[in-house]
Amino acid sequence: MKWFFRLLLLIALAAGALLIYHQTRAIPIPEMKVPVKLAPEYLQVGKSSGIPWPYLAAWDEVEREYRGVNRDTIRERVEKIRQVAGTDRPGEQKIREAIRKEMPEKEADQILQLAESYAWAAAPLGESYLFPFAEDSGVSYGDTWGASRTYGGERTHEGTDIMAEKGTPIRSVGNGRVIAKGWNRLGGWRLTILDTDHPQISFYYAHLSRYADGIETGSKVKKGQVIGYVGDSGYGPEGTTGQFAPHLHLGIYVRESTFSPKRETINPYLFLKVWEKK
Repeated sequence: MKWFFRLLLLIALAAGALLIYHQTRAIPIPEMKVPVKLAPEYLQVGKSSGIPWPYLAAWDEVEREYRGVNRDTIRERVEKIRQVAGTDRPGEQKIREAIRKEMPEKEADQILQLAESYAWAAAPLGESYLFPFAEDSGVSYGDTWGASRTYGGERTHEGTDIMAEKGTPIRSVGNGRVIAKGWNRLGGWRLTILDTDHPQISFYYAHLSRYADGIETGSKVKKGQVIGYVGDSGYGPEGTTGQFAPHLHLGIYVRESTFSPKRETINPYLFLKVWEKK
């Protein structure tokens, strides 16, 4: 029986090593190039076909840079994958094999890497997350990602500014845990909430006028829960207000692996447009 227990030990060690590998392997954080108008199409077709949207988007991005892509071409892509895979409901292994059969090796590698990156960094895009404001809040916003900023030194904007009246309630976009609360010279009164469902992702809410009752570091929050109120705090020592119009700065940060201390910021604009439509 010793051989049996040794075999079990080897299996356990191998499984542990594989788990550690997947949790520590760095995944490149993508630039979000999926066009806003196409995102709902990828999500809907992906859901109805059972083919995860990151594969569909990544294939179009690498092969066509989204030129001439619409719902019909996305559905044609699905049918091609099914045809090559030999089944109407291919699993991810079959999808990956189909991509390798249809594309040159270099392009196939790019598609599969990009699909993995989207599945990791943009997971909330296709799930039931919420827009941070109620429907009747009268907010407005544009794609302010990467815009120039000078306070605190030359830098680029790492989020989306959503303009709203001071005091407008702000909702948590998903389930999470507060990992940072308090004053930040750039962000004013701010919160950072770690996403419970995808712990590689955290959401940064800045320039608040005040926090909601019960919100403290370590607090668990639920999707849709009011966490604070729009303000104009920041750009100075603690308590500074009035340096700009009231708004919420929403940032999204992604770790390269589960336990990596390094975080990359990605453009929230696409996420907001999708969540707003939901």
